[in-house]
Amino acid sequence: MIPHGTGRNFVEEVSPNGNVCAFVEQDDRACYFYLHGNDCPAFGMKSCWVRNLGPAPEHADVGAMREGLPPMLERKYCRYADGAPPFKTGELSIIWAEEGDAAALTSHGEIIAVIPSWSGLNGFSGYARDCTGESPLCWALGIAETNAQFGRYERSKEFWELWSDQNETWPRMQDSYCQSLEGMLGRRSNYYALGGGKWPPKAMLRIPSQQHVVLVTLGMSIRPQPRIETHYPDPAPYRRIELGMGLESSLADEDVKKFASYISGQTNLPWSRFTFLGHGHTLPSDVAGELSGGRLPFVLLVRGALGAPDVKLPDFHGDPVNLLWMIPISEKERRFAETNGSSELSDRLEREGVNWIAKLDRNSVVQ
Repeated sequence: MIPHGTGRNFVEEVSPNGNVCAFVEQDDRACYFYLHGNDCPAFGMKSCWVRNLGPAPEHADVGAMREGLPPMLERKYCRYADGAPPFKTGELSIIWAEEGDAAALTSHGEIIAVIPSWSGLNGFSGYARDCTGESPLCWALGIAETNAQFGRYERSKEFWELWSDQNETWPRMQDSYCQSLEGMLGRRSNYYALGGGKWPPKAMLRIPSQQHVVLVTLGMSIRPQPRIETHYPDPAPYRRIELGMGLESSLADEDVKKFASYISGQTNLPWSRFTFLGHGHTLPSDVAGELSGGRLPFVLLVRGALGAPDVKLPDFHGDPVNLLWMIPISEKERRFAETNGSSELSDRLEREGVNWIAKLDRNSVVQ
């Protein structure tokens, strides 16, 4: 981790998710761009060199590191070996990634540094315009034709512009999603606003029938999930999700509300823990554990399995949206999925007559 706190703090901004702070520090030697996870040790501190403000050293600036100073970039990697002018107040601004866990730094609208979500992995820190190679402090940013970060942040700018007038974007999204969900699952009886008025807007629909009650979220898919690009070459098909659960119609209303509260609590999980949810993942569920008498303290997330409706939701910002259904499972079933894969567990559940409607009195299919 690069030391900080020795220079003037030029820019400081909290992410739209409220849990990452971006800031720029500049002294008489160098300028650095930082991201810091607020009260989140899992995120930590990330740094990227932006420019030297004086002549570059011939070799790695180990002396500065020993003194607790941000190091200058060595000469062989510098576009401006004799240093560049310091930035002026008001010259720099920040563009947040849609996920809220990465950001780009701009000068007069031009991207000059990027800290992507994979900063800190395998010795990589970030990209800088004034770097010409692959150094421990940063890599060359390059040009739009060779670095996808340019297109990524153009897309991010468009995304944030959508929410400059939330009064138009959210109602349109509500209408199109409600039409799709009700067209497939039936007419809703209740609409619950979630999130206490904070961004992003979220809601939950309660859709009853004679056979079951469905709870499904609305608005999780506004934000793409973080870190997913480190697991898939093309993250677009997986990064936007909603959550749903099918419950038996005989379940007491008080217990349905408990599940609704539990699902609501999961709608911020990917962005608060900097992770992602997808088909085959499992989560602990205190509500499922309580109402099943301790038999089923987890849920399995599935799409297109166990007879769950394959609801087609409208794309959002060019990405498909996946509705993941939550199926209560036992501790033994969870361990079986970890060892053998979630598909094997789904097959076994299906053979035993378990489907997407939560049956809280069932026994584990794994002994």
